[in-house]
Amino acid sequence: MNRFFIFLFVPLLGLNCSDELEAPIDEDSYGYSYYPLKVGQTRIYRIDSLQFDIGLGGLPIHDSTTFYLKEEIKELSIDLEGNDLYRVERSRSDKQTGPYTAFDVMTRSRSTNQGYSTENNIRLINLIFPVEKNKIWKGTSFINDQIIVFVRGESIEMFKGWEFEVLEEGVSEQIGDKSYSEIATVRQADTDNPFEKRYSIEKYAKEIGLVYRERQIVDSNCKYLGDNAACVGLEWIEKAGRGFFTREILVDHN
Repeated sequence: MNRFFIFLFVPLLGLNCSDELEAPIDEDSYGYSYYPLKVGQTRIYRIDSLQFDIGLGGLPIHDSTTFYLKEEIKELSIDLEGNDLYRVERSRSDKQTGPYTAFDVMTRSRSTNQGYSTENNIRLINLIFPVEKNKIWKGTSFINDQIIVFVRGESIEMFKGWEFEVLEEGVSEQIGDKSYSEIATVRQADTDNPFEKRYSIEKYAKEIGLVYRERQIVDSNCKYLGDNAACVGLEWIEKAGRGFFTREILVDHN
């Protein structure tokens, strides 16, 4: 509905009017620097990955691989909500020095109160501003958390039971061979039962962004056998029949 406001100026009444201005946001106290976005930014991560499957005889197997992932912010546009939307080109290589081969594109964006990422049409709320310890939110609120993803051709409910929480904020930490003075740690998921494990954690450094991610998204082989007896006492690396473990560590950035 359109509304039209008519202002009548009547000097003889001596009315006093004053404008109320909102105080500017203190970007440092909000923690925006944990999620910096700028065209030209480049990040390189070392990825250690295990992917699980069911092999011959119905026994679980896994393959391991290590590679390097480069993320480059290539372009800035405006999304439907009026926020800056950054196009991130991703490429991979077996060596940190390259050459790198592009394989997909994702986006990142930030509003006054939230930091987002969209990958393979899955939009997550990675951070809530201001960034504060013990803050909890539904980071998967834009998706059905029972959405199916595929690993080695097998389906798994990757986002089942996810709930985001800031575990630490503003603490120093050594990650790999790098030291950071201010880290925010966000636990995205941490559930574990005889048939399923969902674990995901991210760490953000001020003025840099994401510096570490670890995920363990697995279903046990016994879940698909319908009997947990054969899996009792086994570690997840022994009994996982679907899913993956990954560890991502920032090794270079500009």
